[in-house]
Parts: sequence; structure tokens; C-alpha cells
Amino acid sequence: MDGDFDKYDSVAEFRMEPMNSDDDSVMSVSIENVGTSHSNANIDTQPKSISIPIFRCSKSHHSCVFCDEKDPCSTKVLSRIQRTMIFLKCGIIAAPGSRCCTSHLCEDGLTIKSFDHIRISKPDRWQIDSIEFQIFVEDIRVILFKQKKFDFDDPSCFSDEGYQTIVGLCKEQFNRLVNTVSSMRNSPVRSVRVAVAVFLAKLRLGLSNRVLAVLFNLENKRVVSRINNQVRKALMEDFVPYHLGLKHITRETAIEQHQTAIATILHTNKPNQLCVIADSTYLFIQKSSNNQLQRKSYSMHKHRNLVKPMILTTTDGYILCSLGTFFSDYNNNDATILNHCLYTNEQDIIHCLHKDDILIVDRGFRDVIPTIKNFGYQAAMPSFLNRREQLSIEDANYTRLVTKVRWVIESVNGQVKQWKYFSQAIQNSSLRFISNYLDITCAIINAFFPKPVSDIHAGAEIAYRMLEKIDQENNIQMHLCHISKERSDWKKYDAKMCIFPELSADDVRSLCCGSYQVKQAISYIQEHLTPSPLCDDEPEFIVELSSNDDNIVRARFSSRHINKKTYVTIIQHDIKNIEQPIIGWYCTCMSGRRDVGCCVHVAALLWHLGVCRAEIDPNDHPLSTRNIYLQIIDSIPFYDVQTSDDEDVTTDDEI
Repeated sequence: MDGDFDKYDSVAEFRMEPMNSDDDSVMSVSIENVGTSHSNANIDTQPKSISIPIFRCSKSHHSCVFCDEKDPCSTKVLSRIQRTMIFLKCGIIAAPGSRCCTSHLCEDGLTIKSFDHIRISKPDRWQIDSIEFQIFVEDIRVILFKQKKFDFDDPSCFSDEGYQTIVGLCKEQFNRLVNTVSSMRNSPVRSVRVAVAVFLAKLRLGLSNRVLAVLFNLENKRVVSRINNQVRKALMEDFVPYHLGLKHITRETAIEQHQTAIATILHTNKPNQLCVIADSTYLFIQKSSNNQLQRKSYSMHKHRNLVKPMILTTTDGYILCSLGTFFSDYNNNDATILNHCLYTNEQDIIHCLHKDDILIVDRGFRDVIPTIKNFGYQAAMPSFLNRREQLSIEDANYTRLVTKVRWVIESVNGQVKQWKYFSQAIQNSSLRFISNYLDITCAIINAFFPKPVSDIHAGAEIAYRMLEKIDQENNIQMHLCHISKERSDWKKYDAKMCIFPELSADDVRSLCCGSYQVKQAISYIQEHLTPSPLCDDEPEFIVELSSNDDNIVRARFSSRHINKKTYVTIIQHDIKNIEQPIIGWYCTCMSGRRDVGCCVHVAALLWHLGVCRAEIDPNDHPLSTRNIYLQIIDSIPFYDVQTSDDEDVTTDDEI
């Protein structure tokens, strides 16, 4: 027998007899002409049959069993295995010859969503003979035997969320990635789909080869290692060159499609200048018994063994290339790494960057700035304190212009670390492949992940406003700076007693020239709360008001990094001015003098007084940071009483 119900359509067609209206049970089974014994070698010419009450689909051979579509050109006949899957998933029988739309098919199987839309006709009796029943049971056995823990050969095995959890891509993205792998073939051990899934699961979940072998029903960890090696080579050949590297994208495309308007307005002074952000990230590795590798990979900054790749991105977060990896000792800081890349022309970087292109970097690149300029490029880097307590107004404003654009690469580094293989300690045996793994991950991020900046044309108005403020003199700030140092004429009050202009969330973001300070402000507000002397359950937000100027308010915020450090934040406002109620601000922190966007301490005071209107949000969620903090014990230092021999010590026995 060739194993299809359609063979028996003329002999034992799916005979359904209507059930009596009084018969509600679906468990009763009536057996007709069943013998006491049956030999596999001698099958009767009249197969014995049974009648089972069960729900069934529509008997129509012209419409889809899922959506009732009646177009014969867009429907296909369900195979025997597909009809058996409908029974296993839904407990419903589909008659031979039943059809379904091609949209419900996924290769040789059915999509997961199709089972949710199947149309139940009515309860009926399934008339099945012994031969059909034998085939039906064998189909079930084959389906169950082929089931695996992670069966990526069956496209309907996981939902989009399941694909996203295991391999980091949705089903459609995973299929697209598999289709690009043309240099691999199916083998008796695994298919190409399973091989790519094993490799991505290792990167996404950071699992060991031994665990992957168990999950994917493979023989041992050595098989997983061979699969990963094959997929790595295939992706580096078939996928990475089209999505990563300085030569995979033209300069014109990078400027037109991946350079933000903010970067162009703030940092370019000529047409067709390309802005590139450079930064290195940390990939932690194991300690090594090899003394030379141990010394070279030990970072005195992080006090751990690690290697450092250098990543270059456009200003919207599109990854241009990944350079390295490099060691992390004192000879391999950010400046020396970029210096090495320029002089050795890594990935032909000299010819990809043109004269007057801008390299946006952080303070760790200060020693390579002369080299960048010698190659004809411009450099944008935040300013240094240079033994000052605060940045000057000019330096603070320029630093804000740089950080307004440079934050993108920190977001990209965060995207890379979402693949847990790179966020945990990497085995030293994998160090020779770590550059390829990083290139593949960056190429996947470029191909399938959204960019940190979704709209490159947004923010032009903010950029022009920032440029206008950078050249304006701020006499109000000097006045506030003098007032903040005065110790007299200031009294403490609860913020609810302070008269302050009402602000919207957009108003505060506009004053900050971004949203980062607003996100950080919530933590400063929570830490500034103190128990009320009248009611312990109602905390207070303490502000200081001047007896000389009723339009000035100040507060003292604790430093985020240093326990004993506090910053004085002062704001001058005009409640009668509806269009511009905030006149000026000043803070004693490093960036407190700047006009181009306020610091986080000023943002915290603006948010609490202007947006929250001094109302405290009681966050009672069990996973809130406040409740988690209360569950951790802070040890109290106790000291033994020490006495010297010169002191007179009197005991109770001597009295």
C-alpha cells in the first residue's frame, strides 16, 4: 500500500453517519463486525471497521478547511501527513481530498496560525476499517518519532516569538538568512536550517556545545563544533561581505541614507563630508595558563582578561566595519588601536575615508588626535577638565555637541552584547574565531535589526537651536553661579510649597536637547526623597528657596558615582512668562555651566517641579528598584572598644 487515504475513496470512502440528537457523548465507540483475532499475514478481503464519534472538517473538496476559500487555483490537496497533523493538533478529522490555501502551507507542513482558524463542521462518526486504522497509527508513530526538542526542519514547530528567543530572528528573517547560505548542503546529520539554528542559538543564548547537542538531538559536542565551523565559514563567504565592511557600501549611500541631519548640521562645514563614529568594546575571556597571553589580555582598567574589537559606525547606527580583535594591555588602548588601524590601512580605511571627513570619538582617543589630523581628517572629541573643577561654558557646550551624536555607538555596543555569547566570558579555545563571530553578528544586526536612529532627517530644528546657543553670552548664568555659593538667605522647604511654572515632558526634553537626561533624572529624584518629619509614609523632596529672590530655587543632589559628593543645582524662572518660563540654570557638576542642553541634575529638578508638580509616584511594583533595594542588607560597621594600658579600667568587681 502506498500510504494514502485517497486510495480507498472508492472502497471505504469516509462514511459519516449523522449522530442522534440525544447522543452527546464523544467517548462512546460502537464496533461493527470485529473478529476475535486478526493475522497480519492474512488480511480479509472485507476489512473490519469501527465507527468513532468525532468532530470533522467540512467534506467539501472545493474550499479551504481553514478559511473557506473556494478558489481552486490557490488551494492544494492536503497530504495524509498534514491531515494527521490536524488530528494531533486539534482533535479534528479532515477527509481525504480536503484542500487548503497555499498561505496556510509552510514547506511540507502547516503554519502554526492555521490550526487556530480551522473550521469545525459538526460532530459525526468516523467510519474507519482496520487497514486505514493501521496506516493512521503508523503515521502518528512516524510523526512522534521525528519530533525533536528543537526541530527547525519543521517550520511550524515554533512561533515567531520562539524563533526570536532561540536564534534572535523572527521566522521570516531566519528563512531569509538560510536562503543566503548557498555554500552548504544538507547532510545525514543535519539540514542547513538546523545547522544555522545551532550556530545562532550559540551566539544568542551563549550555550555550550554540550547543551546544544542535547537540545538539537545531536550525537555529541564534537558534532556541534563541526556544525558551527561549517556555518561560520559559509556565512563569512555568503552573507557577511554583503552587509559588513568598508567596501560593502558606497560613500554616497552612507551619507545619503545613514548620516543624520543632526550630525551634518553640528559637525560638517563642507558638502559631502562623512561622519564616522569610532569606539572599542570589551569582550571578556578566560584566564590563560600561558603567561604571555595572560599579560597581553589583562586589562588594568577593568581588572579582567579581555580583548577589544574596534567598531566604526555611521551616525544612525549602521555598522561600517569591525576591526580587530586587539589585546587589552597598556600598549593597546583606544588611541593606539586606531593609530595602528590608520597606519596599517586596516580594511583599506585610508581610501574609504576622504579628506575632511569627521571621526567622532571619546576622550580615550586623545593621543591619536594628531595622527587623525595628519591623515587629513577632522576629529570631534569631548573636552577635558585639565585640573579644573568644571568645564568652561565653551568646552561644556562643545562637549554636548559631540555627545549628541556619539551616543549611537554605545547603543550599537549594547545591541552586540544582547547576543549573550559576547556578554559572558568567552572560552580561549574560541579566540581564533571570535573576529568572525563578531563580524557575523554585526552583519545580522545591519541586515535585520532596526537602527538606533530610525529617522535620519529628524532633529534638524534641535541642531540649529544648539548652534545658536553655543555663540550666545550667558550673563544670567554668572549671576546664578554667584548666588549658588552664598550660604545665607536660603531656607529649606518641601517642594510642594514651591511656586514653579508648569512644564510638559516635551518642554523638559527641549531644554535638555534630548531624552537621555530625562531618563536619568528619575533616579536622582528618587534618591533625593527624604522621610517627612510629620509622616514617615510620605517622603519629601527638599528644595531651598531664597528670601531675596522668589523666582530662584535650588536643590542638592548626590553624585551618581561618589558617595560624599553633592552638586548644587539652581534654576531661575518667570512664572508670568508663558512662552519661556525658564530663564536660566546653573549646576556645580562638571557640565553644569553649559547652555546647549542642561545637565541631568537640572533636568531632575525641572521634571519634579515642572512636570510632576512635586507629586511623588509611589511605585509599589514588586520588581521596582526601590523594593529590590530594600530586600538587600547593607552591613553596619561595628568597632571593638579599644583601651590603652595608660587608661584606668574599673570593673564591677572592684567597686
